[in-house]
Amino acid sequence: MKFHGIKGIFFDVGWTLLSPRYGGWLYNSGTLNKHIDTDLYRSLPEERRNAAHDLALAYISDNTRLDTEDEEYEMFCSIYRIIADELPELGLTPGQIDAIAHDKVYNMENYIYFDDAIPTLETLRGKYRLGVISDTSPSIKQMLDYGGLTPYFDTFTYSCAVGVCKPDVRMYADALEKMGLSPSETIFIDDIESNLDGAADADINPVHITYKPGTIPSGKYPVISKISELLKLL
Repeated sequence: MKFHGIKGIFFDVGWTLLSPRYGGWLYNSGTLNKHIDTDLYRSLPEERRNAAHDLALAYISDNTRLDTEDEEYEMFCSIYRIIADELPELGLTPGQIDAIAHDKVYNMENYIYFDDAIPTLETLRGKYRLGVISDTSPSIKQMLDYGGLTPYFDTFTYSCAVGVCKPDVRMYADALEKMGLSPSETIFIDDIESNLDGAADADINPVHITYKPGTIPSGKYPVISKISELLKLL
């Protein structure tokens, strides 16, 4: 299929334009592994590990609104203290927690920028208005700057600024207001189908990107495996 009448394109960031170099988004496993015994961690009951992880994610959900990287750093210190308290066998010290949090927030080498991201944005720039809609923290600004991505975008909608996460309607409303286009004139690319459902509810045209390993699309929306394939839909 091809889209017609499109004037603006919104992009998610994670698994759309870049990915974590080590592990997931909650922490840099490369740095974490310097401070804990990974064999010991894996030996702990899975339900305890999952419970600690869920408590950390709940803390993030309760602290969506953040204005500065220093606030983000304090949040991640709190998150890793939760994990340390829930899994005391790991023996994480305050100094180690500080080091892991500092690396998570301030080290931009923790991300892999996809090879086709800038060439695709370069092709689209000037033909369409381009925006970001991302569930993220204040370090996203440094992240986009570091990868040379910031100059390609006209608008930015971040959960840490809006105070809610996708698929909350306020994220899409903020993005549309900043872009100044009607929803039917826009596309949104994301790797999580529920986020695309939110975009569809806002009458934005969804596109499902499946770059992340293990992503299985339901078929509800047009699918691309990497960002450069978007060009085939325009």
